Amino acid sequence: MLPLLADIAIMGSCNGLLLLRIESDLFLWNPLTRCSKKVLAYHRLGDAGYDVVSGLCFDSLRNEYKAVMALAHESPDYGGEFMVIGSFRSKLWTYVQFPYSVCTVKPGPVLNEHLHWLASKESWGHFLSTHQIVSFDPRSNKFKKVPMPQPKEEDGDGDIILGLGALDGCLCMARFNNPRNFEGNVEVLAMKEYDMKSSWTVMFMISNLARVFCSYHGFVPLCSTKNNEVIMNLCVGVDEGYVTAYNPNDNSNRDILVATDNYDFNAIMYEESLVTPPDYNWEEEELRGEATYFEKYRSGSVGKRKRMRNGFWRYLELEEEEYEMFGLDLEMVSKELASELDELELEEE
Repeated sequence: MLPLLADIAIMGSCNGLLLLRIESDLFLWNPLTRCSKKVLAYHRLGDAGYDVVSGLCFDSLRNEYKAVMALAHESPDYGGEFMVIGSFRSKLWTYVQFPYSVCTVKPGPVLNEHLHWLASKESWGHFLSTHQIVSFDPRSNKFKKVPMPQPKEEDGDGDIILGLGALDGCLCMARFNNPRNFEGNVEVLAMKEYDMKSSWTVMFMISNLARVFCSYHGFVPLCSTKNNEVIMNLCVGVDEGYVTAYNPNDNSNRDILVATDNYDFNAIMYEESLVTPPDYNWEEEELRGEATYFEKYRSGSVGKRKRMRNGFWRYLELEEEEYEMFGLDLEMVSKELASELDELELEEE
């Protein structure tokens, strides 16, 4: 059961389940059946100052859900920028290589069992930087480039993509029709055949959403309706958002009213299902005071954290069988792990 009156953030959607964050805890929730399960925690989510972009995907090979998180903190003492994968069944957080600037990441949909994001190599003024679509494969825990459509300008570095979404089961994107001047129409394209560069097709053009052209913040196609309207999440500036229904037949749009006084909101696509949130025994382990997860660093070393009954986290040494589980030498703790443990102790003091 979800805690009452909690500050809940929606972190991702997959197979009819939503990934929710409450402080440092993660839940899987089915809004249709109202079933939920606490599945894991991550101590850094409870720290202030992190910008977090995340997604939820399913590893069908290992039959487990995974959270993919891009975290950025202005202070290097808190890790700076890094990418981490949370495996719920394994109770393992794995730090992975990400060849783009983490602070530029924008969320996208799950299609073909892959999570899709936007990212840029330039961290400064990143909204006006050219973007690359990347996909995350939950089986290999690796990112790869997704073939992009031909840029609007042949002599340019690429397109400024306003948002990434899905329409009629196809990956789609919104981009400026005139990227050089950051003005003009917005073009919505769909990849008709997944992973095929030549299949990118212009679905429609939008010319009358004036708010888009002065904000440069976000324009995400969410879904289409029976009357051929396209529902879009339109972010204006940093702290103001709208959900808009656009009709490509007559180039009209209407704002969809949201019952909130807070303009700082976002929208996410969700498809109903009867999938039951899996039970990974995290709640039972918490009740016994045994809730523990592992962290695997890019150096190959592994650490372990245990949640104490008072809610604080404690770093622990690995047990003998845990060394064997991760293929580590019991007689030798790597210098990388010792160094990372020292840094973590300094952070917590």
